[in-house]
Parts: sequence; C-alpha cells; structure tokens
Amino acid sequence: MKANTNIKSLNTEMLWFNHRKKSVFLEEVVYLKSFENYTRFYLKSGQNFLTSFTMKKYEQQLTNKGGFTRIHRGTLLNLKYLLGFEKTNDGHQACLSTGEKIGISRRKMKKFELLSE
Repeated sequence: MKANTNIKSLNTEMLWFNHRKKSVFLEEVVYLKSFENYTRFYLKSGQNFLTSFTMKKYEQQLTNKGGFTRIHRGTLLNLKYLLGFEKTNDGHQACLSTGEKIGISRRKMKKFELLSE
C-alpha cells in the first residue's frame, strides 16, 4: 500500500508536494492564496506555483508550525515577511518585505490592532 505524501511534511522546515517531486522550505513561502479548490504559493524568489489542495489543508499544517496566519478569507501570510499595514480607500493592506501589498480583511485587521495595543 502506497502512503499519501502529497503535502506530508518530513520535517518542520519543509513542505513536500506532488508525491515528493517538489519541495519548498517554509522560510521561502511569503503567502498562499486560495483559488476555489486550489492553492497558489508565492515564494520569496518571486516564483509561484499552484497545488491541487485547498488552503484549509495547508493552514492546519502551517499554523501548527508557527509564523503563519490568515489575513483574509483567501490569504495565509508568513508573518516573517510582514512589515506593517497601510490604510487605503479600499481598506487595509499588509505591506511585505518583498515590496508586495496584499489586502487584509476588516475583521483580521481588528485582531492585529488589538494585539498591538
């Protein structure tokens, strides 16, 4: 019987995908975005790739390992890359050390504001 190793992590620093054909170090993952039943990983190098699992499956793994939090219904962020927040006409955005800005929900923003007090 073959074990399912699609996203099984062999150690706490690496995630494996696609039956161990692809792996990524957790420190390289900047954020994840959900696209229906798929998840797109965005890496520090600027590369991104799509996986065939929902973000919920990855969220369980990554929040247990620490450093990742959901900032929007469809976005999971590695807090290592968070520099701060910016208020815009459309709401708030998380400013990342990669130069990117991604939207943050009002509800999640309130949690960050409470933590910073």
